[in-house]
Amino acid sequence: MPATDETTPPPNYPLKEALVWISKFAHAWKAIEPSPRSLSIDGFIIWGPVLYEKHKDEDPVQLARQLFGRSGEYFRYLYPGRGRSSNDPRS
Repeated sequence: MPATDETTPPPNYPLKEALVWISKFAHAWKAIEPSPRSLSIDGFIIWGPVLYEKHKDEDPVQLARQLFGRSGEYFRYLYPGRGRSSNDPRS
């Protein structure tokens, strides 16, 4: 059987950098959260890229501390079982 040449795609450094930033932000947020079992880390898959695009030059841990409690429209993704956020303008 002839050997096949499988080429590995080059690493996607911008994507890797974004994922590291989002992960740091998510874990910092989780560390602050007094009820971490109600927090859905999957929610950061939705919110994380938005934050990264807007704040990628900022420290993700500091940003998590600054924004904690102000997740706005992303609250329902981060806390799927809690209902509405106290900072939700619709409440």
